[in-house]
Amino acid sequence: MEKELWGKELWTQSEVAEYFRVVPATIKNWRDQGLLSYWQAPGSSRVLFYRDEVINFRDKHTIGKKGGEKPKAEIKRVKPYVSPAKKAWRI
Repeated sequence: MEKELWGKELWTQSEVAEYFRVVPATIKNWRDQGLLSYWQAPGSSRVLFYRDEVINFRDKHTIGKKGGEKPKAEIKRVKPYVSPAKKAWRI
């Protein structure tokens, strides 16, 4: 299967799912989130993925070995806003 797959420029959703060892619905979710680009002929329901795009996606989302360089997500910390009390509390 793998040799046949590498020879193709366009992969089906099922082939991409098999490559990543996930269900096809996961590939659809990645596609809907804009993580994985695809090609679809006008008027067709068939979705195809370019081999090079799949490889780029794999390389971009591969995490290095333990102790190696990991992709760093930028975290923006914002101090929460607390509105001033208008009335005194009573017990």
